[in-house]
Amino acid sequence: MTGGTIELGAAPVVRADPRVRRTHLALHEAMVALCLADGYRAVTVDQLVERAGVTRATFYTHFRDKEHLLLAIAEQVVRDVLERFGQAGTDRLLMLFEDAEQQPDRLRLVLRGEGDGVALRRFTDEVAAVVDEVDRAALADGMPPLVADPELAVRAFTGQVVEVLRWWIEAGAAGRQRPARDDVVLQLRRLAVQGRTTPADPRRRPPFLITSDHPTRSTS
Repeated sequence: MTGGTIELGAAPVVRADPRVRRTHLALHEAMVALCLADGYRAVTVDQLVERAGVTRATFYTHFRDKEHLLLAIAEQVVRDVLERFGQAGTDRLLMLFEDAEQQPDRLRLVLRGEGDGVALRRFTDEVAAVVDEVDRAALADGMPPLVADPELAVRAFTGQVVEVLRWWIEAGAAGRQRPARDDVVLQLRRLAVQGRTTPADPRRRPPFLITSDHPTRSTS
């Protein structure tokens, strides 16, 4: 890391020692909480050690600086989420939102672009790679070809997924009303279907289904 830029791929390896795991977990949780409250640039090592309940000496035993700690968190989040998202034979889009529902704060940290946005770019690129893989498999199974340039379409859909995921997590954190997880996934799939249809295809005007707690409306 140079010039304040965080580079993924060099996160510290957490050893099996339970004391090390506890220390890392405490510092990870402290960094996530402080970043979400005040922004990464405002966070100091003094604040981190106070919130985590460790000494400065302990902090520097495990991490070079706060950038190194953020790197470790970002790498862990990207690895944990994308390891499951990349597994064939699973409902990967639903899984992505399930993870967001279970551990929203860690993913919020990545999706906000903290630390120069390196983790966010890595996350987006990996999601795009999986979307491309799924798209190629769909074509091989006889799905109609996309009505747009394939690479553009993959990036467009990936952008939709990542931005909707960020919006959905932030809405939940703020206590705002939002569609249920399964409804969000259904609507994203319908947007993907529209990329494979002609203007006259009735699938271009699917019902906008949301939970019974919200009014039903149509996109037509």
